[in-house]
Formats: sequence, structure tokens, C-alpha cells
Amino acid sequence: MLQKILTEQDCAECKLCCGFFKSEIWEVPVIDDNLTRLLGAKYNYEFDKKNNRIFKITYDEKGLCKCPVLGENGCKLGNRRPFDCKIWPFRVMKLGEFTVIALSPLCKKINQKPLSEITEFVNGEFLEIIKARVSIDPALVKDYVDGYVTIKII
Repeated sequence: MLQKILTEQDCAECKLCCGFFKSEIWEVPVIDDNLTRLLGAKYNYEFDKKNNRIFKITYDEKGLCKCPVLGENGCKLGNRRPFDCKIWPFRVMKLGEFTVIALSPLCKKINQKPLSEITEFVNGEFLEIIKARVSIDPALVKDYVDGYVTIKII
């Protein structure tokens, strides 16, 4: 989905979005029922069914949890990965009374791009995809987190 603005190689080399510190647990992606069955059977995940989140997470000595489906060349799930993963470093967030598309300050590759290129991308097909997905899955909308840059009010 992000190929117009980030290459798969950019993402596979970085993998920043595939690790979570305890303070970033809100970033763990929403998992739908189909992916829950696939991950549970193949990768021994445990889930919090109420919140559609990974329930049991193991942290390393630095306090980091890496996604167990992260491989050397990126996500082993390919196009089956969760929607949150497909759109990162963008997030759909609730900012006051508004729902916004926001950009993480952590993705170095995208933050090297001109703002005009980022906003052009967001205002295109990406915006329509986001609107459609959020209308059927409101759990994708996260609370706003300081540091994220609001790109578009939807």
C-alpha cells in the first residue's frame, strides 16, 4: 500500500515498526479474526479477544518485544499482515473531536521526504482506503500520541 512513498527494501532494512517497548504497547496492531486463526495456529500467539491485541508478549533484556513474524527480509506475512502494519508509519488517530491521519516521527525514510510529497500521497487513494477501513473497523482509530504529525483530518 505504501509502495508509492516507501520501498519494501526501505522497510525490510529498518524493521523499526516491528518492535515494541512496554510504553509503546498501544502500537501493537489490531488483529482480525482471520489473522488470529493463522497466527495462533502457525506462530503460537495468544490473544486478548476483547481488544483484538496480542495478549502475551515477551520482552528481551532491553525491554523490547519484536514481532515473532518478523523475518530477515521483513514481515513473513507479506500482504496478510495487519492493516496497522500496512499503513505504518501512518496512524489513524482521534485528536479531540477529529479523526486524523498522523505520521510517526520515528520513520527516518519517510521523514526525509518533502511534506508536499507526503500530503499528496495521503490525499490520494490512501485516504479513500483509510476511510473505508475505519468505517468497517473503528478499532483502527487510536488515541492521539504527542509527537505524531497530523497530516489530514478525515
